[in-house]
Amino acid sequence: MRAFLASVLLAACATTSAPPGERGLRASDHLEAAREHTEAAQRSWPDQRAGADGSIGTSPGVAGPPWYYYWDPATDHERLAEIHRSQAAQIEADYQRACGDAPLAEISVSPLVHHAIGASEIPTGMVVYLTPEAGTPEQLLAEMRCHRAWMMLGRTNMDSCPLDLAGIEVVAHRTEGAVEVMITTRDRGLVKELQRRVAMDVEAAAAHNRRPAP
Repeated sequence: MRAFLASVLLAACATTSAPPGERGLRASDHLEAAREHTEAAQRSWPDQRAGADGSIGTSPGVAGPPWYYYWDPATDHERLAEIHRSQAAQIEADYQRACGDAPLAEISVSPLVHHAIGASEIPTGMVVYLTPEAGTPEQLLAEMRCHRAWMMLGRTNMDSCPLDLAGIEVVAHRTEGAVEVMITTRDRGLVKELQRRVAMDVEAAAAHNRRPAP
């Protein structure tokens, strides 16, 4: 998994600001923060200066009392580094549960881009229409969960993917000759962003489906 995450880091696109509906730090962000805290811990040391009576004070030449307060910044940095490493490991574990050994070529493309043929707006989001080749609703939702978990590994060019928004709700069901997916959000401030992203995926799907078969 570390090798796979490294490939995501190499392919990631740098972002200068968090997109709307950011789901939080990616695993790559946590690992970078852990590295920074580890380096800071290695640079930190307590300010211990001996007083005239041999006690440790906080100012040179001033004797401390028989007790003193002690704060080690390195310990704080080490603790924060471990928290970030733990959070990165949790994201990687979530990815393994959602995707298993699924090929990267498949999971790195949204199921919406693979199969969308149209969409319509509703007050809380969008209804997306997909080809029957999208599979059963259960299969489709599993692929969406996998793609969503993959995006949390590292910064990629998926920042405009509707499935990457925080707090979305997804429902899928079969209709006559198609599969319908309803993607909604309870955050009224994110509805327009969700609709914009779905529209972009539908356009990408049209371009994707026009490509000649290899």
